[in-house]
Formats: sequence, structure tokens, C-alpha cells
Amino acid sequence: MFRNKVPFLFLFAALHLLILKESSAQGPKYIKTIIVDAGHGGKDMGATGQYENSLRSKEKEITLAIALKLVEELKKQMPDVKIVPTRTTDIYQTPTEKAKIANEYRGDLFLCIHADSGPLKQGKRQIGERTVTRYKTTYTGKGKKRKKVRKPYEVTEPVYEYFKIPLTRSGTSVWIFAAHKTSDKLKAIMDGDENFEIETGGLDSTETTFDFRSPEGRTIAAIYAKRYQERSDRLATLVNEEVENTGRQALGVNQRQVGIWVLQATNMPAILIETGFINNPEDEIYINSEKGQQELAVAITKAVQRYKAQVESANNSGKPVIAAIDKNQPAASPEFEKRTVKDTKTIQVKNSQVKVDLYDDGEIDNDIVSVYFNKQQIVNKRSLTATAHSFTLTVEPGKYNELVLFADNLGSLPPNTALMVITDGTNRHEVRLSADLKNNASIQFELKNNN
Repeated sequence: MFRNKVPFLFLFAALHLLILKESSAQGPKYIKTIIVDAGHGGKDMGATGQYENSLRSKEKEITLAIALKLVEELKKQMPDVKIVPTRTTDIYQTPTEKAKIANEYRGDLFLCIHADSGPLKQGKRQIGERTVTRYKTTYTGKGKKRKKVRKPYEVTEPVYEYFKIPLTRSGTSVWIFAAHKTSDKLKAIMDGDENFEIETGGLDSTETTFDFRSPEGRTIAAIYAKRYQERSDRLATLVNEEVENTGRQALGVNQRQVGIWVLQATNMPAILIETGFINNPEDEIYINSEKGQQELAVAITKAVQRYKAQVESANNSGKPVIAAIDKNQPAASPEFEKRTVKDTKTIQVKNSQVKVDLYDDGEIDNDIVSVYFNKQQIVNKRSLTATAHSFTLTVEPGKYNELVLFADNLGSLPPNTALMVITDGTNRHEVRLSADLKNNASIQFELKNNN
């Protein structure tokens, strides 16, 4: 059903994105509302402790306990932020309902609490012996008088019991949605009510047949990879760091090839924290304990505070330095010459006149850049936004034509990133560049048909 809606959805999403980008560019960004989701609940128990001598934990109970502590810690440390739990009791909610709560409250962050598990191997051990009667078959006589004779005899055989072996892997991991699973982000904006397969592999998941190799698919994936995935990755990295600071095993930031549905259906940066392995003895004790639950709540809160400070620091940095294009600027400065070029893209153009539209790529975080063409400065300390800064280049045949991005700062979310949309009257290219205070990034132009 979704594939039949692609043209309409695609156009709607593109328009919606432009509106969102314009609104975000016009005003400062603040973290005002955070959604905290306790995974599973009600009839959906999630993972359970199944190894021998486990606590027989239920994931739904662990996630609720940690989520409630996280809600209280966030309220305590961030009193100016609205904290919204998706559930506070043992109730069942579909991923669609959870996402709807988050989107209706216009959340700025979505934090989903889960407990990890995995397939358990079966072991066996001898617990005793028993005597059993068996029979030996022989035959007497010949022809029609041939008879079968069964003689009983007793043997002793071992008695085994079977049990599930606990997992050896332990630790806390953080998950973000995969860029190729963007179709559900699109459905979230449309507020659809499609039915999805959920809880695949113990996570809120779904498959999609949408082709992300198509032109529409590549565009949608690129839009949401920048709009959500980078910010989700930033927050997830901070959570991983804070977990590591507790001395606990931190398993890093991960993307699942089978997308985590509830992350994709929320119209905001979203992460899922697998707090520990419910079928690992040490982890199960930790995530059931008051101490472990509170330690995780504090670690996640510290990460959110750091993320909030980074995002909002761009609002207090004063007016950006903006300079008009000046083709009479002097040649490259010594500071420009000192930096190496590590990010180089090559594109072919068919006309000597090339238009360049320069944007910030992803989060608008006060990135300031200068741009050089063939070592002549053509843009001086320009603050990048969602609004294009445009200029025209003349590409000369048979010569080395290079456009270089020079980072004048790192913005609030390093590194300095830019999107250049390049048109030569025939073709259109989208080029993403990344620079820092040690390395420049560049585009090399090859003129194939000089008109």
C-alpha cells in the first residue's frame, strides 16, 4: 500500500521539510520537551530471564522502573524542560501509539528504554542413573515353525537434565535508526495508521519493500539522514560516553539493519538504550537493582544535558559574521595554505558557467566558512544556514579548477559541514563537504564540454 502512495508522500514530505527547515532557520533551537518511553508493557513482556537460576525478570518491568527513575532525574536536573513518559504503569501500547504520543507532544528528543537479550544455548548434565529393561530378540525353529523369542535383560543408563546456558556478553548499547529505513519517518509525518510487524528479534521493528535506490528513495533517505540521524547519533554517542564513565561496559552506538520501528516513527531525534542483557547473570542483577537503575538514569540525564548545551550554545554565540562575495579578495592566506585537503570530491560539468548554492548540511549550528576558488577567496566568513548563499564560477578548460571549503569555526556540533548544490545548466550535483581547523575540503571540476 505504501508504494502506491510514494509520489504523493514524497512531494508532501519535501514540502513539509522545507517548512520545517525554514521555521528552524528563523528561530533559535531549544530542547523544550523530552519523551521517555519504557519499552514493552502489559501483554507484551519483552525479553525474560530464562537461563538456569535467573531472576526470571520481565523486560517490561525493568524498563518501566528505569524509565520512571529517568523521568524523575530529568525533571530534577532540567526543571525548565517538559518530560513526558509514554507510560507510567504496566499497560500495553503499540509502537504506533507510543510514536503518536511523542509526535503530539512535539517532542524534541525521544529516549526509549529496553533490556537486551539473545538466543540461549542448551546444556545438559548427568544427574543420576536408572535401571531399565531392554529386550534381546532371537529366533528358534525353521520354516513355518520359526518363532521370535524376546528375552528381557536389565541395564543401567545415565539420567540427564537440560538447562539454558546464560549469555556471556554484557554491557549497555545505544541504537539509532538506519538511514535506509526512512520510510517510517515519512509515515510518521503523514500520521498514518498502517499495520506493522512489531517485536521482530525482540525490538520494535518492521520491514519495508520501499526501494531506497530509486531517485525518490535516495532523496528521502538523504533528507532524514541529515535531519534526524546525525542528531540521534550525537546524542547516542554522549549516552555511550556517560555509561562508560560509570565503569560499566559500553558497547557503542549501533544501527540496526532491520530498523527499530519506534525510532523511525517519531518526528524528532530518537535513540534506544539497551540497558543490559537480561540473560546475563551480572547484567540481570544490575538492571534489577535500585543502584543500577539509578546509575543508568543519571548517566542518560548527563548525556541529555550535554546534548542540550551543545544544541543551544549556537543560540548565544551572537550574530554571525556575514560577508558578501568579493572576487577581488586577495590570494589565499597563510592559514589557508597550512591546512591539508583531506575531503576531495570530483565532478564533471558540461558548461564553463557553474552556479553554486551553499547551505549548512544537517543541523543549523552556526558553522562559519570561507570559500576559495583556484586559491582566490570568493566567500569570506559566511555563516551557513538553510537559506542558500549563491555564487557563480567560471571553470576554465584545460586548467586545474578547485573550490575549497575553509572552516572558520566548528559550530556547536563539530565538524563544520556544508552542502553545495552545483548546477551547470544541464546537470545538478549535490556535494557534501566536511572541514575542521586542521583540514580543508574541496571540489575539483572537470570541464567536459566547453560551450
